[in-house]
Amino acid sequence: MSATQPLGVAVIGAGFSGLALAHALNKDSRPNFCVFESASSVGGTWRENRYPGAACDVPSHLYSLSFAPNGAWTRVFPQQAEIERYLQDLARKTLQPAQLQLNWRVLSAHWDAHAALWRLRSSGGLEASARVLVCGMGGLHVPQIPDIAGRECFQGESFHSARWPQHFDLTKRRVAVIGSGASAVQIVPAIAAQVGQLSVLQRSPTWILPRPDGAIAPWLRTVFTRFASARLVARFLIYALLEVTSLAFRFPRLGALGGLLAKAHLRSQVASPSLRDTLRPSYPIGCKRVLLSSDYYPSLQRANVELVTEAIAQIEPNGVRLDDGRLLEVDTLIWATGFRPLDIVSSVDIRGRDGRELKAEWASRPRSYFGVAVHGYPNLFFLLGPNSALGHNSVLLMIEAQARYIVRALKLLEDQRSIEVSDAAQARFMQQIDRHFPGTVWARGCRSWYLNERGENIALWLGTTLAYRWQLRQLKRRDFEVKP
Repeated sequence: MSATQPLGVAVIGAGFSGLALAHALNKDSRPNFCVFESASSVGGTWRENRYPGAACDVPSHLYSLSFAPNGAWTRVFPQQAEIERYLQDLARKTLQPAQLQLNWRVLSAHWDAHAALWRLRSSGGLEASARVLVCGMGGLHVPQIPDIAGRECFQGESFHSARWPQHFDLTKRRVAVIGSGASAVQIVPAIAAQVGQLSVLQRSPTWILPRPDGAIAPWLRTVFTRFASARLVARFLIYALLEVTSLAFRFPRLGALGGLLAKAHLRSQVASPSLRDTLRPSYPIGCKRVLLSSDYYPSLQRANVELVTEAIAQIEPNGVRLDDGRLLEVDTLIWATGFRPLDIVSSVDIRGRDGRELKAEWASRPRSYFGVAVHGYPNLFFLLGPNSALGHNSVLLMIEAQARYIVRALKLLEDQRSIEVSDAAQARFMQQIDRHFPGTVWARGCRSWYLNERGENIALWLGTTLAYRWQLRQLKRRDFEVKP
């Protein structure tokens, strides 16, 4: 890749975002692009998160791109390996060899105002340049590991759920899973029968609804494969159901039914009143991410599993010391502690106009225009950027809307030097986000990765996907500063 031969578009990340944009670019006859992927294969989130039990909480026929339907999904909720295979197959169908660079970790991307180009440098010292830069790294890719005293002195195996060692054997091990969120709720049932002893360290409980999962019968997979109309009907029904649930997040009183269902699910699976009390959250359902599981509660009641709610005092060489003085002797620590949403661009040094540093500007709160463009950074776009994540539906719907929007921006750029969202337009969008946030379930006092330390919404689009796609249906020329 030579810096003397600029690309039309450079895309960082070969997950769902990067591949969706690649399809949109090829469809619009813009083949002069390259997707830069730091790993040795495509897949993004679904390549990294390969822990036992890893699966999506959106039904499979909606958790697929509209232009790449898959009638052969084997389960109602797709599992990690099947999603990764889907993405690998999509990459083979979508990308030409020159349009993908694997093992190319972008360390820096600086705007060259004189040449009107983005200058990229890799960890291996390679360079590339492009008129347009698109970041498709996703919002949750930097693991969050709490800074607990003594963590480095632990003598056993210790790893984050997103860095699960390949072929790691947990048989008869004494394991502590730190965390009780989305990944823990999937990991614990998957390993409980295999390990010798399992301690689940819960800081705060989460609301859990039943997971109506199951294998899709071969005859039904045949129907979905042969008849597009059947796939479309299934996709629309799932979409409509999830879209309606957005109202429960915007207007918490409507979420009361979800709370009743979650409490009934807890009562039906946990007989002990004291354990039920320990597992029942004190905040309204939806304030944090609502989880789906039908086997987490039963796994906590196994003879070899203990739910621990005492706070961690420190990590010691042979285990976890609790605040009450008790030592949990373990040989394996699994950090199911989520990700750092404010570090969305921490892995790439992005410098915009007049030397502006995006990492510094986004340190406490990322600001953008519909999660797609950022003032001060010409010809830079994001896929699934700040305030375009969802709490109720498939983010792939957002990604596809953003990919189409970026292609529209490229059409505007054809006869121009650069385009950049105006400060006023970006401010209006952020005001819209802040205006609609009070009164939602997310503003009811709980701590979650959706919010920063000041309680500001740094991640979520608060409305429906339909409303978001409607607002991105066309590019508003007045919202952009164009240099001819």
